[in-house]
Amino acid sequence: MNTLTKLNQWLQAGLITPDQYAAISAFEAENQPRSNGWLYSFMILGAVIIGLGVISLIAANWANITDSTKLGIDFSLLFVLAVGVFWQYPNRRHGVWFEVLLVGFMLLCLASIGLISQIFHLGGQWYHALLFWATITLLLSLFARSLFTRFFWVTLLLQGLVWSLVDFTIPDIWQHWKALPAVLLLAPLLSATLYYATFPVKTLRGFSTSLYFWFQITAMIALAAIDIARSGGEMTEYQIAWFVPAYIAAGLLALGILSHRHYRWLNKLLLLSALGLLLLYFHPDWLFSGQSRYSLFGSQAHPTVGFWQADDIRAPLLTLAILFLYALHSGNSGRQHTFNLVTFVIGLRFVILYFQAMGGLAATGVGLIVSGSLIIGMTWLWYKSRERLRAWTTGLQA
Repeated sequence: MNTLTKLNQWLQAGLITPDQYAAISAFEAENQPRSNGWLYSFMILGAVIIGLGVISLIAANWANITDSTKLGIDFSLLFVLAVGVFWQYPNRRHGVWFEVLLVGFMLLCLASIGLISQIFHLGGQWYHALLFWATITLLLSLFARSLFTRFFWVTLLLQGLVWSLVDFTIPDIWQHWKALPAVLLLAPLLSATLYYATFPVKTLRGFSTSLYFWFQITAMIALAAIDIARSGGEMTEYQIAWFVPAYIAAGLLALGILSHRHYRWLNKLLLLSALGLLLLYFHPDWLFSGQSRYSLFGSQAHPTVGFWQADDIRAPLLTLAILFLYALHSGNSGRQHTFNLVTFVIGLRFVILYFQAMGGLAATGVGLIVSGSLIIGMTWLWYKSRERLRAWTTGLQA
């Protein structure tokens, strides 16, 4: 709902006068930032295509070009782009060219790292290069006005930082794919930690939106991955040492939650509880054995395993508990879109749990009718109750 729509509603409801309506409309029209998203996209796309063309020409004649020529061309392009960025700096508030040249310069910095590494035969992994690139371009990214530029920088920073930290505890991680859960756990914890770290420093707050986005995406991926692995009896052979970076990030995240000035004690308690359950979820053997499974109507129920001891029952219940805690926090914090998303995921997990437990029954005609009716009923119930639930969570007392 845009500003003009709200103003019309307020005017019709008698909350503002026509004079106030005109004054607010004039102010918003004068201070409204220009919506140049499509222009940024096509300009940056054109710059990327030109860059690919240059790379293709160079690659076709790579063996015939001397190292000094390669470096000379590279630094000349860097100099030209740097001059262009400096020239467009006064227009950065609404200037499209400033953002295009800035992104081009940052991309060329990354390409220069690869070129220098190739010419001088330097060692290191690709994520080390990303981390170094993010370090040297941090000050440049602070001048960006476009969300795309900041999102681009944050994305590559998180990639380099996550894989570099995991590399300390898991050498040659590419040959140990069982260690992937350590990466999946570290990614959301690190994103959330950096998200809270941006609040005390005003110049870093421009990165908070991108960090929050990646926190939610990586958290959902991590939760889905561990749910599938635990329900299937996987992840029985891995070492606790692989998760040391994640545990350090979790400790820093807990400090960030406790020190957040705008959180009430209920929000802090909900987030810390969800964090504790997530760490328990990923722990090697505290809760999950990897051998016990239970099926209500299937043929693979273990005769010595009770309903509450089975991994494929504990896993979804733990997933639902984590989602429920985070949904309460989102609703209590006024994050309506996040609350709607999380409550929808909760309903979806309930449906999947139903099919897990009633797999044999759901395969029959009557079972399909019951299953379809259940999905429709839960969807309608969620749609009709989401605002009431959000209002309840918002009204929880501190």
